[in-house]
Amino acid sequence: MLKNILLIISVVLLSSCSSTVEQLYQKVDPRPSVPTDQENLSTTQESVIAPDSSSFRPQEFAGSHSRSVDQNNSARIAVAKLKNSNTKFVLYFSYDGSEIDELATQEVIKHANFMRDNPMLNLRLEGHADERGTREYNLALGENRALAVKEILGLYDLSSRIEVISFGEEKPIAQLHDESAWQQNRRVEFIYQ
Repeated sequence: MLKNILLIISVVLLSSCSSTVEQLYQKVDPRPSVPTDQENLSTTQESVIAPDSSSFRPQEFAGSHSRSVDQNNSARIAVAKLKNSNTKFVLYFSYDGSEIDELATQEVIKHANFMRDNPMLNLRLEGHADERGTREYNLALGENRALAVKEILGLYDLSSRIEVISFGEEKPIAQLHDESAWQQNRRVEFIYQ
């Protein structure tokens, strides 16, 4: 019986305190008005059911698509002309090295001039290494070789159009295990996109 009386008194006190706390809170920091569910519903319905004023014209899409095809064709023709001009698309490196010699620099400059003349083209530089060394080391070495080429092309403000990727020892050209094969596998390839 005593427990029931204490419980009733506690409930009465708590209910009177909650209204007092709420009243004090309203005096100190009044809450901003909150929209009702009905107001939210009408606003949401208006924004969802807004009429579509866009107009799609298939001719416009076809026109832009055909221009893209034309650009791709002109890019392929430009790359083919560059290949026919005896420009090298593969640079070879010394064992464990990423330095670019004078002859290789001249080839990179040819590519820089080509990219400046063809602003629609991007370039992917693929770095490679021979099979000697750990996989991680060869990936880093391939990347360093490609970055060395990108550094020269960056002098011509072309860095934003160049992607560097390293395959390390994963994509050898020569499958033999001797110096002549390793020399062919230490390379950076120029891939135009």
